[in-house]
Amino acid sequence: MKFNHCNQYTKSIWKAATGAVALNVLLTLTAFAQAAAPVRMSVAANGSTTEFVTANGLKTIHRRVTGNDVVAAQIYFRGGAGNITEKNAGVESLLFEVATEGTKNFSKSEINRELARMGTVIDGDSGYDYSLMEMRCVRQNFDRSWQLLADMILNPACDDKEVALVKDQIISALRQQNDNPENSVSLLCNKLLYDSHPYFNSPIGTVESVSSLTAADVRAHHAKLLQTSRMLVVVVGNVSTDEVRSKVEASFGKLPRGDYKPEAPPAFAKASKADFQVVERPVATNYIRGVFAAPPLESPDYAPFSIAVNILQQLFFQEVRVKRNLTYGADATLLTNGANSAFISVTTPKPNEAIRVMFDQIDFMQRQIIREEGLKAIISGFLTNYYTKLESNDAQAIKLAEYELLGGGWRRDQTWIDEVGRVSPEDVNRVSKKYLKNFHFAVMGDKRQFDRELFISR
Repeated sequence: MKFNHCNQYTKSIWKAATGAVALNVLLTLTAFAQAAAPVRMSVAANGSTTEFVTANGLKTIHRRVTGNDVVAAQIYFRGGAGNITEKNAGVESLLFEVATEGTKNFSKSEINRELARMGTVIDGDSGYDYSLMEMRCVRQNFDRSWQLLADMILNPACDDKEVALVKDQIISALRQQNDNPENSVSLLCNKLLYDSHPYFNSPIGTVESVSSLTAADVRAHHAKLLQTSRMLVVVVGNVSTDEVRSKVEASFGKLPRGDYKPEAPPAFAKASKADFQVVERPVATNYIRGVFAAPPLESPDYAPFSIAVNILQQLFFQEVRVKRNLTYGADATLLTNGANSAFISVTTPKPNEAIRVMFDQIDFMQRQIIREEGLKAIISGFLTNYYTKLESNDAQAIKLAEYELLGGGWRRDQTWIDEVGRVSPEDVNRVSKKYLKNFHFAVMGDKRQFDRELFISR
């Protein structure tokens, strides 16, 4: 969240480790704190969350939300990059794309007609830690929408013609993914950090790996995934737990349990050393992105580092954009992967100058300790933004699944506000020193404009 109108005061809420700096921003920041509590109440008051496990081992998380008639249902499959190799990378992504294009019981045209009639959305996605099929519908169409979703998961047609068609679409997209400069540097810096790690095999695959996949490969991968030990169901909406249980048991109650045991991904082998690589291309401005290892969602450091990254966003905005006019976009972002990372990024015609300023802000956070009063106000603003993003049922379902799959259990979603509230000034300083280092930079532009030694100095 960017406190644009008060960024000019950001540094005044800090105190040096050896002395105090005048405080003149609390009244401005407190305005954000006053907005935080109602957002929290709107989420919490919308319903209770429960779980159940079917006889064959399929866990379901259900949150009853009565404030709207939208139902979000999401079926997760654990494994992600651990389910694929360099040779078959992209097979899971291909499977879930194909699954929405027709089943053994419903043709592609029938599915499209029914979805359009009901206004239901069903989609598939794949990531480094899990894949999912997700559905969003209105309450009155939940029965029929669930029937379609379940059939896509259980009985995708996966015929040669449809697989070939979807393959061509994916390959076309893969060939274009480096056309966008920001996407290109994102992919490259991830490869630098993910080298020798399971995440190096992209869930969407490569042109070579996807080209080699057959319909038989897709069907075989589908059969491997249909084990309840791999699966998780999350439903958020105005439906009862009994209704959800009935549907889950009827649709998936006969699946084998399997013997899948989730394992935490290893640490990044390349995380302890900075790296830098240039993509030389004539562009209107230079594109810069630096990724680095960060605490995962289940770590006690995740909450304080979330606040540290939020503060760093404000410092970048003020010092790089507002004061020096070096960019329209300098940012810091924390992700939520099992082996986690974060990144800093900027687009600028003066790359060395911009990175020096950004490094100065990191040094500042590592040297200084924020005042308790200022931190409380920042935390209130952070939580306001956090809970605003959870207003939709889809977003709540995704967050419950993230905590269940990666964060030590879905109940931590309900204690998040308390964890963040306990973050101390010393915590922010400590995690800034611990994680804001060893950046793996990918940049695009004229290589003569980049000082390599500067970029690998942190």
